[in-house]
Amino acid sequence: GLDACMPVMHASQGCTSFGLVLLVRHFKEAIPLQTTAMNEVTTILGGYENIEAALLNIRKRAAPRLIAICSTGLTETKGDDVEGFLALARRKHPELADTEIIYVSTPDYVGAFEDGYKHALTGIVKSLVRPLPPVPGQVTLLPGSHLSPGDIDELRAIIEAFGLQPVVLPDISGSLDGHIPPDWRGTTLGGTTLEQIRAAGASSLTIGVGEQTREAAEALRAISGAPFDIFERLTGVEA
Repeated sequence: GLDACMPVMHASQGCTSFGLVLLVRHFKEAIPLQTTAMNEVTTILGGYENIEAALLNIRKRAAPRLIAICSTGLTETKGDDVEGFLALARRKHPELADTEIIYVSTPDYVGAFEDGYKHALTGIVKSLVRPLPPVPGQVTLLPGSHLSPGDIDELRAIIEAFGLQPVVLPDISGSLDGHIPPDWRGTTLGGTTLEQIRAAGASSLTIGVGEQTREAAEALRAISGAPFDIFERLTGVEA
């Protein structure tokens, strides 16, 4: 749901391959997903060099605007300090300054899919959104993980019908809607751009769909002061 992004799993190649096959089969889309390619030795000794190599290779080959790293049970059990790794990599490699990097802790032995989505959404908001002068009529829409591309298109149309301009974060309606891009890109395409994510700091209201969006909405309020409304569901006349 993010544009020009490269998702990375801090894991072995097998973990990443399984996740990639699952996503591609479900969405029937070409989904990029990279790995830090941990093995027995690096799992025991620590994965800094793997993360460093992955960041440099991805920046050189795919040139994403954003690299999003999620952890797995393998690296969480070892206890890798990924945030420390990233700080060290930025100090050693100033060429990474033009690439936003987000890390989210998502071990598979804690919570479920919705929890990982919640942490990812909150991580994006805290890392990238900054307070900005309010833009009249702009609202931020945080869709839950259960919404389809068609659901998000419908919500955008409803919001725009009231004369408002929505910033959708994340927006899978443009990235997982079955379109074929005119040119090949090694990163994700068609989702929320980095500029749009930052612009969420100028919204007057945040609308969350699903309880899993509450934490991100609270983070947005802390950054920009925008109030929020969370809808448990949008199914049925009453809702």
